[in-house]
Amino acid sequence: MEKGVAAAAKPVVKTAEEMFKDAVQSLTGNYGKPIEQSGQPEQIKQDEAKRLQVARARLAQINKEIVEARKKREERESRRVEEPEKKQEQKKVVEKKEKESVLAKMIKSRQGSKEAMQRASG
Repeated sequence: MEKGVAAAAKPVVKTAEEMFKDAVQSLTGNYGKPIEQSGQPEQIKQDEAKRLQVARARLAQINKEIVEARKKREERESRRVEEPEKKQEQKKVVEKKEKESVLAKMIKSRQGSKEAMQRASG
């Protein structure tokens, strides 16, 4: 049983290590380019500095995009909150107009027509 568990654990560990290497490579931009250790140390340091600069620029761009997306989402949410308030205000205006029209209709109905007024006066 222990041999089976040990045999199954090795591929899992190997896969996890490969996934971690891929993630680091995608962030730093280092895709396994061979670096000569016997070469110029200053050149190596410059290359590493360039890679770090590129990685920082990528991270800054990603953070900027996240901030923009957050702002857009907040704007949409605030619009959703404001829309019902506007609808309620519009509904109140419409109700006022309807009340006035109902009131006007009642006044007209009590006044009667011109013919009825002539008959009533004699």
